[in-house]
Amino acid sequence: MKTYLVTGAAGFIGSEFVRQLIAETNAHVIALDLLTYAGNVENLDPVANDPRFTFVKGNIGDRKLVDHLFEKYQFTSVVNFAAETHVDRSIGQPSDFVRTNVVGTFELLDASLHFWKGLSDEQKQAFRFLHVSTDEVYGTLGDEGKFLETTPYSPNSPYSASKASSDHFVRAYHHTYGLPTLITNCSNNYGPYQFPEKLIPLMIRKALAAEKLPVYGKGDNVRDWLHVGDHCRALRAAIERGGVGETYNIGGDAERSNIEVVTIICQKIDELCPELRHRPCSQLIRYVTDRPGHDFRYAIDFSKIESELGWRPQVSFEEGIEQTIRWYIDNTDWVQRALSQANYSCERLGLAQNGDAPTNGRQEVFEPIEGVEYKSIKAHEDGRGWLMELYRNDELPTELEPKMAYISQTLPGIARGPHEHVEQTDYFAFIGPGDFCLYLWDAREDSPTCGNRWVRVMGESNPMAVAIPPGVVHAYRNISDFPGTVFNAPNQLYAGEGRQGPVDEIRHEDAVDTRFVMS
Repeated sequence: MKTYLVTGAAGFIGSEFVRQLIAETNAHVIALDLLTYAGNVENLDPVANDPRFTFVKGNIGDRKLVDHLFEKYQFTSVVNFAAETHVDRSIGQPSDFVRTNVVGTFELLDASLHFWKGLSDEQKQAFRFLHVSTDEVYGTLGDEGKFLETTPYSPNSPYSASKASSDHFVRAYHHTYGLPTLITNCSNNYGPYQFPEKLIPLMIRKALAAEKLPVYGKGDNVRDWLHVGDHCRALRAAIERGGVGETYNIGGDAERSNIEVVTIICQKIDELCPELRHRPCSQLIRYVTDRPGHDFRYAIDFSKIESELGWRPQVSFEEGIEQTIRWYIDNTDWVQRALSQANYSCERLGLAQNGDAPTNGRQEVFEPIEGVEYKSIKAHEDGRGWLMELYRNDELPTELEPKMAYISQTLPGIARGPHEHVEQTDYFAFIGPGDFCLYLWDAREDSPTCGNRWVRVMGESNPMAVAIPPGVVHAYRNISDFPGTVFNAPNQLYAGEGRQGPVDEIRHEDAVDTRFVMS
């Protein structure tokens, strides 16, 4: 009986692969996953009680643990899904991608090589290491052409660069040491259990909730969409019948522009949810500032895996997208739990870069800050507009009720400089037009989160309100290409009645402390 080590097994694609193995083969599966924000052990619930399934929480970079698993279970195959995958997150936090995708893959490879060297000749010939990668390592295409296995690598994001590096290590371990490896490069996956930061589940969730649907640029970027079930069937063909040292491209034969995908989602939700008062959902579409370095088009030529291994996609995009939307409609509780566990409110990521995010040698720009309250908001479709969501007596504590309120306009690139208050709590709402990068620093020496910084994009693409307590330094910058507005409702007058009292504000524009530097 084959025994698989499947890394990243609680993620979107890894969990589908595990479910297929348990349901359709007699293999024993050891599922290894660190359970970061996108790893969800619930994804493995359908196989959790199967005697051929074992879950282990851990990191592929933990060499002691991985060596122990090899020794205990004597794997015949390793399938490596473990990776940070979201391009937007890689723009703001590239070091996470290097640690997992490059260093983690190296440690897993090296542990596999150490184990493989101790096998008999027959066992060595049967062993396989399958590395699951992406078409993004090839860079971008114009209006024509498709990626081949021989296409030169040309990654354009920290994510794709980290995956390209891991691909090179896998190839090198085969050619240098003889480790029987395979590499697959797939197009964009979609389907059930995908964490709602990626385009399709994000748009489904937002459309159901009557939230704005942010489409990057003009929405004309093109992707080849591959159903996750088809992808995992291709991976099984590769590891069972593929040639050692080979690379196989896996595509869905379903090129669609981003705006086409979002429009189809809106149309399907209109059909499947006739009770929604905000139909048609297409009226929620908003074009927002494009992602930095956004590749224009991906397309996969999968003729090699089709001709050599007999695989081709079975699920059409039209069939697959409807199945996917139905799954998310029927599993809203799963979505809410996944978002809650990850502390993610579907805000836009990836704009806090090129000086917008203060790192100062640290990479954690999304650290929690004690006492700061965040709230996603939405516009009502009737005459209430934003007002009911911005300020409600039944939601704000008495001590936070506004004593004044105003709306200010900020020009593109202009920042409201870092400052804090001694007694005043600021209540901000970023609702658009325009997107802003909000910066928070905890300067309170008695706070359990003292020194933490929090940077996030809010505004038209991610409407949110934030209550900022005294002692937390805050600033914001307009990152749009046009003037943007911010609603502010502090719980104290800035300068007392009739502006007779002192101003409760400590400015930090000239501070030496690097915590307060915005760029």
